[in-house]
Amino acid sequence: MINIKYTKMRLSKFIPLLTAILVISSCSDIDERDFADERYYTSSHASAVSSVGGSTGLVALDASILSYLMAGETSTDEFGLKAVDIAFDLRSNDLDMSGSTWFGGYHRYDNVLPNSNDTEHLWEFFYRVINQANGIINTIPDDSPEEILVYKYKSQTYRAIAYFYLIRIFQHTNAADSVEAIPIDFGDFVGESNSTVGEVKQLILQDLTQAYNGLQGYSRSSKEEVDATVVAAFLARYHLTYENWSEAESFATEAMSFGSLSSDVAHGYDEIGLSEAIWGSVITAQTTTFYRSFFSHMSQISDGYSGWNHFKSINSNLYDLIPSTDERKKWFADQDYDPGAVIVPGSWGHYNFTPKYTMLKFWDGPTYGNFIGDYIYLRNAEFYLTRAEALARLNRDAEAQQVLYDLNSTRDPSYVKSTSTGQALIDEIILYRRIELFGEGVASFDMARLGVGLNRQDGRLNRVQPGADIVVPAGSDDMIYPIPTLEIDAQQ
Repeated sequence: MINIKYTKMRLSKFIPLLTAILVISSCSDIDERDFADERYYTSSHASAVSSVGGSTGLVALDASILSYLMAGETSTDEFGLKAVDIAFDLRSNDLDMSGSTWFGGYHRYDNVLPNSNDTEHLWEFFYRVINQANGIINTIPDDSPEEILVYKYKSQTYRAIAYFYLIRIFQHTNAADSVEAIPIDFGDFVGESNSTVGEVKQLILQDLTQAYNGLQGYSRSSKEEVDATVVAAFLARYHLTYENWSEAESFATEAMSFGSLSSDVAHGYDEIGLSEAIWGSVITAQTTTFYRSFFSHMSQISDGYSGWNHFKSINSNLYDLIPSTDERKKWFADQDYDPGAVIVPGSWGHYNFTPKYTMLKFWDGPTYGNFIGDYIYLRNAEFYLTRAEALARLNRDAEAQQVLYDLNSTRDPSYVKSTSTGQALIDEIILYRRIELFGEGVASFDMARLGVGLNRQDGRLNRVQPGADIVVPAGSDDMIYPIPTLEIDAQQ
């Protein structure tokens, strides 16, 4: 399956690692190696690390997975999870780009092909995460000491996250459990046929549940690590997606309780130290991927692709729905700005002009063009909205209204608690999900679970690149990606 494919396609990446493994001759050799550099490893390597005893090697292997989730591959639009966030928000009704450049195929929907680079990358990226996670999971016995089991639970989280993305990217979210989906890689380096939707969902839920229970007593050293709160957040996403409203409400309550909401929404979302951040990656001068990075592609006022006439903008129709008193409206240019204008307080003048509706939500300080903004994968604000929606669907309208108010009143001092009920309340919550989570990788997945199609012929006034002003009905196979040809060939 996936491992056969990697051997064929990525041998150049494995040769240095295999050579390194061959020279391992003792536990002391293992202790002296820099495991953090070994992003791709085999089961024998994982076994060697496990046999050392203690958690030193496991710490490094865990860090290598986190590094891969952050940095991804070498192409300009393949920098880990945040690149996936951009790609799938560009497939939504809400985020547009003005010109053809990196990520353009996602926006135009013309990369939905079994042999496109983007299809192959999405497949390979998440299966590499699974492969690395399996290498840890399968070498830690269930009766290991708790300090060792922690790394098994973390890897189960990574594996579940990867499958959760894959099942929604390569199959319809509302597909029946009996429908054929994607292969499950058990880590035994044997080709596997496709599993069903239900089997994949069962594994995701099993992994997340075991990780959640196992990490209850674990105290992480930084927000870069996975802990029970991070797992609760993904359990909330899972249950919201598959309409398990009570479970979604319960886990969202835990995730939203982490940290605190902030009324300052103009800081650029570039620090995981922010009170709202649950999980993310610290980016430093040593770890930055420069122009191949989130802020390069999403920040108008940074020296990157977005500011080079490839503007990322909000659907003007959505912009018009944001109340004028809502601080989140400042996430978008309210007019055309000439070069040199300082649009965001505390930032700097941009060398290029800035069209109305251009996104200003994300920018990385403290200085121009360094691309050292941290990556935030999860924020507590998302789970206020998740809990509010789950409560509304459980007909607990008063509680849903209060949770929505708790969030929106920190963004809009004039916000009045909603009196809507039933579907009208749900619609209001969904609207604020589109606003609050703009650019954070949620929009197109929400469209899929809600049965909403793509319509860019809706009279929007913001700039849309040529070829992207399209309509794609809900349920169309263009809304998902086909299993790549290279995987089909590997299975035969």
